[in-house]
Amino acid sequence: MSDHGRLRIEIENFGPIASGSFELRPLTLFIGPNNTGKSYAATLAHSIVRTVPNMMVLDKRKISLPIQEMLFQFLSEYLEEEMLDRLYVYFNCKNLRDLISRFASEEKAHVYVYSRDSENWWASLKGNGSRWSVEVNASGLAKIELQYEEKTELQYEEEGVLTGIQLLIVQFPVAEAIGLPNFSYYLPAARSGVLQGWRALTAEAVRRVSRWAGIEESRVPALPGLIGEFLEELIHASEGLRRRSRVGEGASPFQSALEVLEEDLLKGAVDFSYPDGVPVPEIVYRTRAKRKKLEIPIQRASSTVGELAPLVLWIKYLLRPGGMLVIEEPEAHLHPENQRRVARALVRLVRAGVTVLCTTHSPLILHQVSNHILASRADPARWKELGFTEEDLLREEEVGAYLFRMREDGRGSEIQPLRIELGFGFPEDEFARVFEEIGAETYRLTGPLTVELGEG
Repeated sequence: MSDHGRLRIEIENFGPIASGSFELRPLTLFIGPNNTGKSYAATLAHSIVRTVPNMMVLDKRKISLPIQEMLFQFLSEYLEEEMLDRLYVYFNCKNLRDLISRFASEEKAHVYVYSRDSENWWASLKGNGSRWSVEVNASGLAKIELQYEEKTELQYEEEGVLTGIQLLIVQFPVAEAIGLPNFSYYLPAARSGVLQGWRALTAEAVRRVSRWAGIEESRVPALPGLIGEFLEELIHASEGLRRRSRVGEGASPFQSALEVLEEDLLKGAVDFSYPDGVPVPEIVYRTRAKRKKLEIPIQRASSTVGELAPLVLWIKYLLRPGGMLVIEEPEAHLHPENQRRVARALVRLVRAGVTVLCTTHSPLILHQVSNHILASRADPARWKELGFTEEDLLREEEVGAYLFRMREDGRGSEIQPLRIELGFGFPEDEFARVFEEIGAETYRLTGPLTVELGEG
């Protein structure tokens, strides 16, 4: 595993989060009670990865500053426009003032982004009431090596005169230089419910057919934020199936993760189907029963299949090594044994080069990840005996776990890193506290009863 994904984000007064920081490692876990900011932090990380460009195209006639200085100026302006736009969309807010903690002493929020192995932040996001800004710190990007390529583009100007415009194509490997994944996909908690309405996207197919036929384009209301993006990516995934069938692409680079999800867990496969040439495909679950092949529409499949279908499709048709997957509550609708299997699948994605950021309320997922870390420390004969493979091993430094919890004064939440305990893994105090409360409640309820029955 490379150092890919090593990025630190510091947060102050952003949404429910009063203060804290986290490092985006190959596998990052957010745990804690509801309404403490886990999704806010995950969405923020997703926004940053989606915003940072890898290439810029400049008109040489407009270059008046030294190229490095001009690029940083351009990057600042670009990041500000793109980042603020994504905040509006992803958080579905009309005023960015809504993203400042209501507990803040002043209406100010700060986010600082640090690159790998650097004490200097390279980007900052600052909110002052409804006024927000993004700044790029050149010293935080000092190690970036730029690559240039000149290109002449022919254009018609007035009166049909053909002229050549000198363009400068700049490869600006910001993501690689600062340890940022090269792209990000977000699987929101509502993914299984949204999937049930997939057929409603026939309107999108009509829009495309109308455009190709030269008919006036149909307009459909846009869905907000991450849900809209999720549905857009679902369309891209279905197109990925057709593209692969045309060019004859081989198996997914994440075959081992798919084996866990489809063979071990679902006992079948999730894919797209195009019945009768319908432009919008069905999402189906394929399995066998009594030697008979079955193809079940996702709307009639079990909640387990519906919950895992997006993850399977993303792995098959969208994810690539070097990218990032943000997934909320992968344990939803799953039996405890299947939660363990999903944790293993996420580990195998990490091993194949994907950065995974996961929010979870499951002690089983946290504990299973700990076991994958412990397996890497154990004798190979022992972890092989327990069914682990080399694709299931995680080094301690590849994983980060963070607890989001309300401050004692109730004024927002804090982000606390969890340290791995020797011989156990990540501490599960947050979950153990609840188990102890339930046990104490049981004792108080049954103690008097046993006395009354003469069993005391």
